[in-house]
Amino acid sequence: MTIEVNAAGDARLHITGKSDYFLIRNGEVYTVSRGIDGPYAEKLDDLEAVIANAGQAGGISLELLEQFPKIDLVDMGMVKVGKWKGQGYAQREYDDEVGRPELVLSDDVGLDSIGKAFARLANGRFGTLRALTLTSLFGGFGFYDAKVRDLLNTGTPIRINALELSEVSSDAIDPARFELPDRVLTQEEIRQQNQPFDWAPAFDRQPQG
Repeated sequence: MTIEVNAAGDARLHITGKSDYFLIRNGEVYTVSRGIDGPYAEKLDDLEAVIANAGQAGGISLELLEQFPKIDLVDMGMVKVGKWKGQGYAQREYDDEVGRPELVLSDDVGLDSIGKAFARLANGRFGTLRALTLTSLFGGFGFYDAKVRDLLNTGTPIRINALELSEVSSDAIDPARFELPDRVLTQEEIRQQNQPFDWAPAFDRQPQG
């Protein structure tokens, strides 16, 4: 995962190998995707405003998330990750075993901008789904649990399961990396895009548009 942050606090979060990414501009969170006619962006607050079924925004409904087992967090004290250190948290398993610290949060002020970007992404009605989108390849460490998500406001994650902070660079970033594409979908376009449809060319039911 690469997180780029500029002096204004705008951020771009991208997982290697994925074509889409998150962009935070002026505090608003967008997802930027590749379309047939070029890139387009969706403001996630608009997505949340028009989609009644949370399962359409990540494949997991909020109702299902509420049925997931609650995470029994175990404070593991200070943990070193690379050249950084932070407060480590592990999960207590069903057999009462406690594994390695899978979530480590640093209070290093030099990492604040990264932590704020990650926490902003996890806010909102679908914040859980946003966080799972970013971390599903690495286990997610129970980001569906409100207690775990609240921890993101207390520091910068330097470890999430197998994902660890490995490098921080102060190199200049091209400002164009934080620009939105020309096409930003309206709420109505998002609503139409997420409506179910039938498609069967033999019966002339191909959707319009």
